[in-house]
Amino acid sequence: MLELIRTLSLDEIERIRHATEDILENVGCRVAHPDVLRRVRNAGAPVDEASGIVRFPTPLLRELLAQVPSSYMICGLDGKEYEIGGSHQYCHAIVTDPWIIDYATQQPRRPRLEDVGRHTRIAQQLDPVVCMGLMDFPVADFEGPASSLHAREAHLLSHAKHLCAYTTSIEDFRLWADIKDLLEEHNAGGNGHLMSAAVAVKSPLELAEVNAEHLLLACQYNMPVIPTVCPSAGTTSPYSLAGTLLQANTEAVALAALTQIIKPGHPFQYALGPAAADLMTGYDRYYSIDKVLWKIASVQMGKSYNLPTTAECGGSLNYRYDQQNGAEGILFMLAACASNANLLAGFGSCYNAIGMSAEMMVIHSAWLAVARFLKCGITIDEEHLGLKSIKNSGPGRSFLDDELTLKLMREGEFFGNDLFDMACEFGEGQPILVRAHNRVEEMLAKYKCPVPENIQEDIRRYFANLYRKLER
Repeated sequence: MLELIRTLSLDEIERIRHATEDILENVGCRVAHPDVLRRVRNAGAPVDEASGIVRFPTPLLRELLAQVPSSYMICGLDGKEYEIGGSHQYCHAIVTDPWIIDYATQQPRRPRLEDVGRHTRIAQQLDPVVCMGLMDFPVADFEGPASSLHAREAHLLSHAKHLCAYTTSIEDFRLWADIKDLLEEHNAGGNGHLMSAAVAVKSPLELAEVNAEHLLLACQYNMPVIPTVCPSAGTTSPYSLAGTLLQANTEAVALAALTQIIKPGHPFQYALGPAAADLMTGYDRYYSIDKVLWKIASVQMGKSYNLPTTAECGGSLNYRYDQQNGAEGILFMLAACASNANLLAGFGSCYNAIGMSAEMMVIHSAWLAVARFLKCGITIDEEHLGLKSIKNSGPGRSFLDDELTLKLMREGEFFGNDLFDMACEFGEGQPILVRAHNRVEEMLAKYKCPVPENIQEDIRRYFANLYRKLER
């Protein structure tokens, strides 16, 4: 696919890198946190005390980026370990969002506690998925602070994969840190990192106080940093594909440098999530087709720094299971997969990144199978070329009982996936959405909780204490 799309040349990558260095050395970024500013100053970077603007001299910036590990290990409660970086490629799933696309009505609705558990159990059973994240959004079944707590408890009790903490407050971050400590008391998991943490950058070029504190806590608790860098062209970044890419790269690189100042050698994952503003309406088109170009370019940039890279793999602007959803979704998956990103993020996501469903998670797994199949291309070797078969058959004969047919018919030579309707005649088969829903129900019926009972007991006890504190 990359050959069909004009990717960045080596000269263009270098131009963006030099422009990034120019911005960070001469314009800088604002850091609204006195302790982080103190650390930056001690590292030798100029700091304007009045404005909080930090500037990185290019030699220092390069030195800091060279300290970021090119790969690192993550693990889950199941003890399975995965290397994030190098040539490895795995997937990340989300399990809730502000809107759930209800299968029965096929309309958006607010998430319920049942959705969190249901989606977590699906992600647990999707083999490509090695980690998952719970967005900090309340469930409709409960009101007040207890709502998010119930969602988190249901999530933790339903899976044993690597945890990704997406936090909205310092209090919430500390809660995740407590959970990490609780789970690690059992020596659960392998030797890798059990939990990663998202740290947001406020576009343009600003690390707000709460996000700077999140960065400090992520380093303190040894959580690999996942940057949330989401400039929007025309509002919080230049109104061009290249300008928004440059600013997003600058923000990610600045966060990587700050991470190394706080804790040299700390794991950091290069990730960008640029979008385009609709200047007629003010609508943020997060999952527009422009994303295909940004996905590929962002992975090229991340790999140019020798950093572990992430690309959003799913998504659509709408919530409907229609032709637009399918076209956008498969294009995004192809771009992310073919880019060789180390982590394909967002299994299940649609509706402009504010909606998701269990069916979409399963559909994304089928689209990934398509992308990986196409990425492999056609194998041209002596056996697969079939010259011997053609010679042995000659004109006018069938290849049904040919030696090559019998050998390859069960080895995946041609694409096949149960989620796709392969019917050749009108009226046969079921739509992909129905098949996905049936698959979801089958997976839920056979689900077995992978979390050890003693850890489940500790999780329930921990949250019971939190609920009692809220009742006081």
